[in-house]
Amino acid sequence: MKLRILLLLLPLFAVGCATVDPVTGRRVNNLYSIDDDIQMGREVLGEVVKTMREGKVPINRDGKKVAKLQEMVNRIAAVSHLPDLPYEIYLFETNIVNAFAAPGGQMGVFSGLYHPEMGLVQDDDELAAVIAHEIAHVTCRHTTESLTRELPVRLALIGGALYAEARGNDDLALALGAGFLVYEGLILPRYSRRDETEADAVGLMYMAKAGYDPRAAVRLWERAAARSKDPKLFALFSSHPTDRQRAEALRKLLPQAMEEYERAKAVRAP
Repeated sequence: MKLRILLLLLPLFAVGCATVDPVTGRRVNNLYSIDDDIQMGREVLGEVVKTMREGKVPINRDGKKVAKLQEMVNRIAAVSHLPDLPYEIYLFETNIVNAFAAPGGQMGVFSGLYHPEMGLVQDDDELAAVIAHEIAHVTCRHTTESLTRELPVRLALIGGALYAEARGNDDLALALGAGFLVYEGLILPRYSRRDETEADAVGLMYMAKAGYDPRAAVRLWERAAARSKDPKLFALFSSHPTDRQRAEALRKLLPQAMEEYERAKAVRAP
């Protein structure tokens, strides 16, 4: 009976958290407000900073690079769908080749991203492509939409497993547990791949509107693809599209992005 009640309540839950996506204008489900995003992002970044300090990783040591990164963030954020968020970027001096964005505009770049040998980024336009992609995750509100999306399924599967165990139905509990693993392993990565593809497309337009050459985004992922074997079988279980898929998708969007870039260059010209 408890499981039936829980399942009946899920549609009401979905209706109760409907909101408008700031990028697409579509109705989406998100339990969290923009203020929640900002608070969550600050907490996430605080945990990252704490972990890095415990690992003796230098943070924001190069003031000139930090200032350059922040100027790039500000320039791209200004043309985004949510320009008034408290965007802030941290530089972590470690050989990790990555960057990240927490909800609400808190961001981090690892210096390995532009390391001359092991890094991926080779110029400012390519770095802008990475930053714009991360800002797109923020404006699309991917993290809190994903958290909202996951909750009903988690509640149903976990609640069902608990109910089965309480009734002594071990077979049903095992089946529900397996269903949860399948959901975690296949459904969620598919959502995440969708989000990554959206962030690539939105970020491409952001960087172009900010006056950065969007061809750099294609160049970046072509280089990444050349460095990896990129097995399609493993891509099924990946939270990101393959590097080659990303380059091909961005290349199709280049004509529109180049128009935005040329307009931005004309405005910024002295």
